[in-house]
Amino acid sequence: MGTVKKLRQEQLDTLLFDYAECKIEWDEYLSGITALGIQSPSEIDEYKDKAEEARYDYKVSQYQAKY
Repeated sequence: MGTVKKLRQEQLDTLLFDYAECKIEWDEYLSGITALGIQSPSEIDEYKDKAEEARYDYKVSQYQAKY
């Protein structure tokens, strides 16, 4: 994988983890992924689904760790 693609993927992963851990909100996540070239509605929906699932999993794991 090229350096640029690797860097872009790392930035996308960082945005995903930040959103999942509630460090940023949806609008910040959306502006971040669109700045990285995710523009089409179908791509945005795909990334939104991944982000929502990651956030749900994070919240469930936090709840389970608490009890």
